[in-house]
Amino acid sequence: MKKVFLVFFFFLLPVFSFAANFSVGGGVALTSSKSGGYGEFGVTMYNSSSFEMRNIISIDGYGKNIINNENASGYFGITEKITFGLSTDFTKNNVFVTPYGFIAGGFAFVGTEGSQLFDAPYSYEVYAGLGVDIFSFSNMSIFIEAGGGFESYTDNLPDSNHLGNGFARINVGMRGFIKK
Repeated sequence: MKKVFLVFFFFLLPVFSFAANFSVGGGVALTSSKSGGYGEFGVTMYNSSSFEMRNIISIDGYGKNIINNENASGYFGITEKITFGLSTDFTKNNVFVTPYGFIAGGFAFVGTEGSQLFDAPYSYEVYAGLGVDIFSFSNMSIFIEAGGGFESYTDNLPDSNHLGNGFARINVGMRGFIKK
């Protein structure tokens, strides 16, 4: 598993070095089925005077039914998100709130009482929504995102629908932007 992350890191290193700007951040995700946190790394794919597309990759950790311990499970995964909206270079645009839309997909290892974390079942999800970056400093923002999507598993979990479940999602966190 360490080799996979090492290869992944060296593959992304050139992307970050040639990007016009990139961001580092993290947040809390609350869905109708699970909750947890994540750390994210983003790069600008396209930036005109007012429109921007960003590619954000996050490492996620979630828990499901942790409080009552019925069918408790833990998730560890990776998510790919594409955002499109107003440019985050607000000093150029003189805007302190930058709205955007996003579409995302992710894969996660699921650990349950009967299985180890890196064994089956696995989870995958696709979701979309709207978000906003609220800048307090020229390179720091608080973001709020809301949306929904679809989640499914490769194998049945106890008391779950194998075909998948729809969910609502809210993300709240902070991002720091580093510009060249």
